[in-house]
Amino acid sequence: MKSLNCLRALLVAFTLIFSQAYAASPGMDVSIITDTQLSPVARHGLTKLIEAIQQKQLHVETLTSTGNAKGRMMLITGIAHGNGLAARLLKEGNHSVPETKESLTIWNTTWQNKPVTVISGYDDSGLMYGLLDVANRISWSTESSDPLHFVTEVTSEPDIKERGIAMYTMHRRYWESRFYDENFWVRYFDMMAQNRLNMLEILFGYENGGFMAPCYPYFFNVDGYPGVKMADITAEQQQKNVATMNRLIKMAHDRGIGIRLGIWDHIYRGGVQAGGNPDFEYREGHPLPWQVTGLDSTNLNRYTKAAFAKFLKTFPELDAILFKTNNESGLKQSELHEFSLNFFQTVKETAPDMFIDIHGKGITDALIKNAIDMGLNFRIAPKFWMEQMGLPYSPTHINREDQKNRRHGYADMLRYPQHYQVLWKLWNGGSNRVFLWGDPEYVRRFAASSHLYNSDAYAVYEPMATKMESQVHDAEPFQLLNPPYPYYTYEFERYWHFYQTFGLVGYDPHTPDDVWDKEFAKRFGEKAGPLIRSALHEASWVLPRIVGACYPYSFFPTTSAWPEKQRLGDLPLYASAEGSDLQQFASFDEEAQVLLGKLETAKTLPSTTSEWLARLSASIKEKVAEAEELIGDQNNKEFHATVTDLKMLADLALYHSRRVPAAVSYCLFLRTQDVSALDDAIAYEEKAAEAWSQLVNAAGDLYADPILIGKKPLSGHWKDELVMLNNGVEKLKEERLRFKPDGQVTQSPGYKPADDPENSNYFVIRHQAPDSAAVGKPITLQVHVQAPGGLKWVRLQYRAVNQYKDFEMLPMVTTGEKNMFQATIPAGQIDPQYDLMYVIEVMDANGKGFIYPNVNKETPYKIIHLKRGV
Repeated sequence: MKSLNCLRALLVAFTLIFSQAYAASPGMDVSIITDTQLSPVARHGLTKLIEAIQQKQLHVETLTSTGNAKGRMMLITGIAHGNGLAARLLKEGNHSVPETKESLTIWNTTWQNKPVTVISGYDDSGLMYGLLDVANRISWSTESSDPLHFVTEVTSEPDIKERGIAMYTMHRRYWESRFYDENFWVRYFDMMAQNRLNMLEILFGYENGGFMAPCYPYFFNVDGYPGVKMADITAEQQQKNVATMNRLIKMAHDRGIGIRLGIWDHIYRGGVQAGGNPDFEYREGHPLPWQVTGLDSTNLNRYTKAAFAKFLKTFPELDAILFKTNNESGLKQSELHEFSLNFFQTVKETAPDMFIDIHGKGITDALIKNAIDMGLNFRIAPKFWMEQMGLPYSPTHINREDQKNRRHGYADMLRYPQHYQVLWKLWNGGSNRVFLWGDPEYVRRFAASSHLYNSDAYAVYEPMATKMESQVHDAEPFQLLNPPYPYYTYEFERYWHFYQTFGLVGYDPHTPDDVWDKEFAKRFGEKAGPLIRSALHEASWVLPRIVGACYPYSFFPTTSAWPEKQRLGDLPLYASAEGSDLQQFASFDEEAQVLLGKLETAKTLPSTTSEWLARLSASIKEKVAEAEELIGDQNNKEFHATVTDLKMLADLALYHSRRVPAAVSYCLFLRTQDVSALDDAIAYEEKAAEAWSQLVNAAGDLYADPILIGKKPLSGHWKDELVMLNNGVEKLKEERLRFKPDGQVTQSPGYKPADDPENSNYFVIRHQAPDSAAVGKPITLQVHVQAPGGLKWVRLQYRAVNQYKDFEMLPMVTTGEKNMFQATIPAGQIDPQYDLMYVIEVMDANGKGFIYPNVNKETPYKIIHLKRGV
């Protein structure tokens, strides 16, 4: 630390001396010394660095040696190995860059008695990331005499190696408005590179009425299959599409970004592929303009083999394929295995090193074995949390409806010995469709969870992912914000903090806060900026908590659910929900049973979630109100749109905080037949409707009406839901008037609000979790627990890391040491094929329960890795 301070002092002194000389005799400000040979990736970073310096009205020169350097400041850049000056300085200074792809070092040192800043990378991407970091920090400077003021020393390497963004091609005109716009890709890929996002997935197909089902005729025809073609495409358009895609791939590669193309639909047969639009259903002999004709069960396999082989040769620089192997791709169940095997064989013959990510839903053990036996370079891509943005960990217990299949999680696929890797896919496209989102802490926890099963890859869907889904393919794409509110060139630029957090935190969980702080201050001022940043970070937990704790399972699909905008059904449906982590969160009916004295549970009760959401709502609103007072003359379109989203998210949290007691009261009514509980439910539901009315008022005229984001009635506006919500209240009142008890009536105890949103406050817990254990031996776990209210019981819940399994319970008993409890899992209860996960449940004498680890603070379970062969 002392030497670092000395180096910084030298740099400051050097800057002052040369700034004084420069004031007397204007000249060159910055000399950048580079390696002799620069790749396109490194050159991209260098270009951005030069632009940042020039935007400060400074003069900059680029050289490959220091002999003629005239700058008063010197930046030496290059790859960490080789013969460049940067490599030599690192070696002489005994300073290294981690030997991992994308690693970087920014280092202040001296050379020939002059202070310099060395920017180096293990490879071209690492060097680019370092150059972009310095460029970004230069942009924060307000003093031209000290443009490097915010540049800090750092050595870092990627925590998650592949950090991806996924996009759909759901609507032809919307897709092509982006596909053919080179400036769009320049800005999109520049944004990805700046945020260290290194993979773009473009998914062809998916509930879009037959467009790109399959994708091949969009790019070319196949010899021997003249009848297989896209109805309205020309040869000239196909050539343009091929050239555009190859150009897109090159632009991505020039910024260190890979391209994965999703082969999602293999033949169009309507049904789920129609995306909920009856006009898109398959009609043999009468194709819609964007649909593919000439494919049927007799030629499907042969055509696909020839077409995919041509596809790989047409796009030789493609990095990866995403392959779907279930009947939502248009295939019949009887066709799936043979078709998939045929596809794999084509990859092996045509591009044996091609990376294939296989969609987890529907994949069979037989197909996995085939892929292993063939030596394919493949991963399996399960959904991280069904098809919504849940909390930042794989659910402790998924919904029962799909517990016994490979649909909404990792299921039983995390077996050992391990023969494949996993790509974790966060299907967030159905949750945060239009609202702003971004929180570093969420991404830190998500990235940590993405290491499950030794994984080093994740992908998240871009905001607005389903824009124009289910709309006629030649319809003009709508603009999200009404005139005159847009403040960006492209809508994705509105979501800069979403991309920033998922990229930078995925690369480095310890990304310093100044990266966000400076950006918010730049956009909203030094006073309002920190408040908006804090409010957005808090607001970004609203949707994940709703999805995790009180989400009706019927709303799971990306293309038919939208928790930002939907009231989630009338109260009877809402009250029947179990949430989407059944182990962590009690259902509304379970809380009703707790109130009736029929159940005791350590799960987070809905009343606790209600209090958590209410306090979160109040905190967001308080910060927004203060920011509005402090924004002053920096009030602009972005500030208006941002605070609108924050107010709406706060009101959405308030709505659910008020609807929780309505749902619990309704469950009490069903169990007791006591109309007073129904009266309570109606009163609470009216309060919830008032919160929704506030949300509608907060929206004002900012957003388009309707927002075309999916099939009807998904598309629309929040005011549409208010009408339905009020109608639901009237239905409840009619139910009250018609009600006649069905069986014995018992007195309802009534809903009881939670005292605290954080039940960990009732306990003091210390636990040392083992990292590993030997196969074939019992595992003993100990925990130290104190409860000021008096401790009633401590329990261990455990299962294999296999979502097919329910948790097993063992009581934890005292050990003789004060406040220490333990339980031993018998060796016969530990499946050696899987690692083991567990939680610890505690209950105090006042009925307050808690599950350790704390779902509000960390991944809420512990995993023990089994040492096989020990």
